[in-house]
Order: sequence, then structure tokens, then C-alpha cells
Amino acid sequence: MTSNTLLLLLSIAAAFLSVECFSFSSTATSSATIIRAAVLPDDLSAIQECRRSAHKGKDVSMLLSAAQSFCNADQIQKPGYICIIAQAKDGTVLGTADLNTRSKIVNNVYVREEARKQGLAQLMMEAVEDSLDKRPTTLKLTVMSKNIPAISLYKKLGFQAPGVYGFLDATPFDFLIEMEKKLS
Repeated sequence: MTSNTLLLLLSIAAAFLSVECFSFSSTATSSATIIRAAVLPDDLSAIQECRRSAHKGKDVSMLLSAAQSFCNADQIQKPGYICIIAQAKDGTVLGTADLNTRSKIVNNVYVREEARKQGLAQLMMEAVEDSLDKRPTTLKLTVMSKNIPAISLYKKLGFQAPGVYGFLDATPFDFLIEMEKKLS
């Protein structure tokens, strides 16, 4: 069992006991951030508040249905989903990453604008991987072609985009790229 797996298991157990069990200090700030599995319904309102920050100043009811679902965290309230959160010491959720445990699809990887460039997305993605059972599988996700920071992170973590060649920023179009990572 890797240390990351052990930390995630301790985090999940601690969440049920309402105890913080591990934290990662950000190099960009002096405060610690906790990466852990969300506990529902306890964390739901903080997750929704985090996700709504992506649409500041907009009425959620006026957004397209996919954006409303993202903001309301509809997906993680269904069986078979895990939500990993990055949480500040004050309880504010700084970011989320969802995993469908059946299909092994990651989505809704999001970090608040003010918390970006601190490595939180990478820590959440590592926690997502650690939450999986260790038999061989393929982890999948989709990302918009113009989201160069996310694509760079996913490549750094070993994800590949089968069938996508050349420079992703060479087109004026924003298209959806499916990326995958084979886990053994």
C-alpha cells in the first residue's frame, strides 16, 4: 500500500470522525490545505459554493443545464461517485474533482481562481487515483482544447490523448479532448 493510498484511507476514516488527518502545505501560501474525500451531505453546500464561484455574478437558474448541474453538484449525490475536495483550514472548499467509480471517468476538476497555481488540482487528481482499487484499469477524462493548463497537468500525470496530434492551441476552435491513463 502506497503512502498516498494510506493517507486517503485515513482521510476517509477521519471524515467520518470529523478529524483532519493529513494536509499539504502549499508553496504559494502559508496556510495548509487538506485534500480529502467529501462527506455528503455535510460538505455539499461548501462544494456548491466553490463551484458557483466559476459563474460569479450569474444567476445559476439561467445557466445551461450542464452548468447548473455542475454548480449544484448533482452528480456526486448519486451512487457510484466520489468527490475529492481541497479544503482550506477555515473550511472553504478551494477545489473539487469527481470520479465515477464504475466507469472510471474523472470530471468536474475545478479550482477556485484565487487558489490556482498552488498544485491543488494535481493533489486532487493524485487522490482520485489513490481512491481506485489497484487492479489494472483505464482512467478517463475530457478537457476543452483551450484549457492548456489542465491539459499540461493531465499530461504531467501520465494522461494521453489518443488520436490528437500536433499543437492543441493552433486552432481557433475549442473542442473536447478525451484523455486516458492506463493504471496497473
